[in-house]
Amino acid sequence: MDNLGKVYVIGIGPGDPDLMTVKAVKILEKVPVLCFPKGKDEGSSIALSIVAGAIPLDGKEIIEIHFPMKKIPAKDTASCDVSSKWEETVEIILSHVLKGKDIAFPTLGDPVFYSTFFYIHDRLLSLLPSLQVTIVPGVSSMSASSASTGMPLCLGSERVALLPATYEEERLKETILSFDTIVLMKVNKVFDKILGLLEELGLVDSSVAVEMASTDKERVIKDLRSVKGENLHYFTTVIIKK
Repeated sequence: MDNLGKVYVIGIGPGDPDLMTVKAVKILEKVPVLCFPKGKDEGSSIALSIVAGAIPLDGKEIIEIHFPMKKIPAKDTASCDVSSKWEETVEIILSHVLKGKDIAFPTLGDPVFYSTFFYIHDRLLSLLPSLQVTIVPGVSSMSASSASTGMPLCLGSERVALLPATYEEERLKETILSFDTIVLMKVNKVFDKILGLLEELGLVDSSVAVEMASTDKERVIKDLRSVKGENLHYFTTVIIKK
């Protein structure tokens, strides 16, 4: 099909619109349809607010769709409710590209790190193999958090592990013991549990948390004990440096 629209998966960075790449901005400016995922049915997409801070949205077709932020390993099967949302997103994207319209799917951080889009990537291509999908990298929250602390993630031969904080506890402990730097993403719901593990391993004082990196609400927490029991934001990262 010669008149297919294209799909752009755009990494828009961790929160500060100024951290969006030049390429991301150029594509978002020219694409007529923007499809924003959001974690809840109610409210607005965080990605939408970031993009709105970088480009004018007048004349754009804006689609916000509830896209469940579930941690589902690539080889696992999603539940029926999650699968239905993915199928809905696939249908929306295909309905536009089949009309020859380009569509962009802005995603927080860098798309290659735990991006919601890849849950529908293979489905799109199975239905429309000739579809052109372009992935545009962005500044990751891991990089932004490290920059905010003033610490490098790694030097020389040091090894870095990146994983969700909800990782199974024994495997999490094993990973922490095996790497020089460990980055834990989205720790809000399990922060006190992580704090307890770091206490056990004697690593609390060499760890730092960054809440909402790069935004005007950013908070760098050097004393993890000081926020025990707090309701931290969903976008909170813990960096463990040995």
